[in-house]
Amino acid sequence: MPTLKIRFGRSSAASTPPDAASDPRSDAGEAETLEASPPPIEASTRPSPESRRARRPGWLRLPSLDRTRVAASVEGTSLRIVSVVDRRVAGWASIPLDSRLVRNGQVGDPTDLGAAIDEAFDRLNLPKHHVSWALPGNQASARILDLPGLHGPELKRAIAEEVEASLGAAADDSYLSWQRLEGRIRRRHVFVLAVPKATVLSALEALEVAGIRPRTMDLRPLALIRAIGRNDAVVANLEEGNLDVAIVSKGVPTLLRSVPLPGSTTGPEAAQNRLADEIDRALAYHDETNLDRPLGPEAPLYLTGRLGTGIALTEKVRALTGHPIGRLSTGLDYPADFPVNEYLVNLGLALKRA
Repeated sequence: MPTLKIRFGRSSAASTPPDAASDPRSDAGEAETLEASPPPIEASTRPSPESRRARRPGWLRLPSLDRTRVAASVEGTSLRIVSVVDRRVAGWASIPLDSRLVRNGQVGDPTDLGAAIDEAFDRLNLPKHHVSWALPGNQASARILDLPGLHGPELKRAIAEEVEASLGAAADDSYLSWQRLEGRIRRRHVFVLAVPKATVLSALEALEVAGIRPRTMDLRPLALIRAIGRNDAVVANLEEGNLDVAIVSKGVPTLLRSVPLPGSTTGPEAAQNRLADEIDRALAYHDETNLDRPLGPEAPLYLTGRLGTGIALTEKVRALTGHPIGRLSTGLDYPADFPVNEYLVNLGLALKRA
């Protein structure tokens, strides 16, 4: 049973982020899709995990749950949950999961994972009417394509062909989403996102067991970009078993990369060294493939995640890349003792508009 911490801290004010509805960082994959929506969700069962750290949500004192949003994600081998009411973090919990439920960032056993999610929501008395869920970015692909003068079926066909040719993803095996970028000459550029169907369907299967119909689902790297709320930035997230690197330039996600880190072959120090290498590699690739959208050296770099902290890592990354290290600031209020660095994915989910 989760250990509940019944103490509340005062909230500190935070700046308001850009309007997510008009920003590709928030809804880049929702303008149009090539595939039908995944199947509806019902049902539930449950066993019982032990919680490593939990905070009883403050919204339990409210007469209505209508304003409560719950953002949930699997990070490493833990289920992390944040409840938000009126743009304020009300509660949070980190619940350990059996390692067989999630392997290298991917759902290993949807039925048992769903049962663990159901048990966590039940024990923490969390509502299930407005839940956002994070999808791992492994094998997902994003690209800005030059597709002028195409609309409707012609645009769909062109996107499918380009995805297979340039992203290396089979259209039939992926859910494809895209959005035309405003402010481009003749609206010729299109942001395209390809997410493996297996990633989406396994998450939906687990949530169905938990009796949750998610209001939104988003890739972890996109949630991170939304949480930092910057038009030009690099964000690198390191958790047990997985790392993410994302670059946003002029308000558009231009690179998303997620890499599994098998626990049997990497310790914290080796994982941090790998993270530094992946950041350097991502910046070099970005510069080579986005000549018309260069990322200036003044763009801040954010290190997040349970393992993405420490003076040694910060200094190494700063020296390696030449980018300043950014200070996290989100568009949500939260108590002073809230571990923002570990729950940034959840905050990005909470900021997404359904």
